[in-house]
Amino acid sequence: MAKTLGLRARYGSYALVTGAARGIGRAFARCLAAEGFDLLLVDREADSTRELARHLTAEHGIDARAILCDLAEPGLSDKAREWASNYEVGLLVNNAGISSIGRFLDLSLDAHLETLHVNCRATLVLTHVLGEAMASRGRGAIIIVSSASGFSGSPYFAHYAATKGYGLNLASGLWSELRGSGIDALAVCPGMTNTKPIQDQRLDQNLPFYIPLGAPETVAAGALRALGSRPAVIPTRGDRLFVGLAGKVLPRSTMLSAMKRTLEKMRR
Repeated sequence: MAKTLGLRARYGSYALVTGAARGIGRAFARCLAAEGFDLLLVDREADSTRELARHLTAEHGIDARAILCDLAEPGLSDKAREWASNYEVGLLVNNAGISSIGRFLDLSLDAHLETLHVNCRATLVLTHVLGEAMASRGRGAIIIVSSASGFSGSPYFAHYAATKGYGLNLASGLWSELRGSGIDALAVCPGMTNTKPIQDQRLDQNLPFYIPLGAPETVAAGALRALGSRPAVIPTRGDRLFVGLAGKVLPRSTMLSAMKRTLEKMRR
C-alpha cells in the first residue's frame, strides 16, 4: 500500500495489532508499516512475531516491536495500561481470534471459554484501556475484525459467529458514540479468508465455487480505506452479496440451512 491515506498523521505514531504473526493481522501490520506507523505486534507465537518485527523494521525504517502475550490469560488489563502509558497508540487493530469448527456441544466448555476470552474479553479490555488514552489526546482509531458470520450466525461455527456479532455491534455503537471526538471506530467483516485456521481445518480445499476465498491483504486494505467513513465494512463483493442475501432476501432459516449443507460438504 502506498503512503497515501495519511493515517499516521491523523491518529498518532504507534499502531497496535493483535494476532499479528499471521493472516489478517500480518496483513494489517504490513499495510500500517507502509503507512509509516511504528508497530506493537502482539501475538503468542514468538518466532513468527519477532521475525515480522525485524523484517518490517528493516524494510520501512520504523520501530516495530514484538510483544509476546496470550490474550486469553488473566492480567491483560494491566498489560494494556502499561502499553498505553509507554506508547502513543493511535490505532488499535483487534484482530486476534479463535475459530474452532465443530458441533457446539462436541467442543469442550474450556475451548468455548478460551474463544470468548480472546474474541470478546480481550477486545473489550484493549478497546476500553487504549480508547481512554485516545480520548485524552482527542484522536485515535479502533478497528475490530469481525466476520460476515456475525450478521447471521453459522452452524458449526455457532459460538465463533456469536463472538463476531459482539465485535460488530461494539464497533458499530462506538462509531456513532465517538463521532466528533476525533476517534474513529470500524468493524471489518470478511467472509472465508485464506488464513491459518482455515488451512489447518482444510476448509480451503473443499470450497464450492460460490464461496470465494478472500486474501488477508484485501481485508486489511479495505478496512484502512473505510476507516472514518462508516461503522462497518465488508471488504469483498462476494461477501457483500452473501450478507445481503442473509439479511435482506432469504429468510434466516433458509440461509442457515444452506450454510449447514455447505459446511457439511466442506468437512468431508
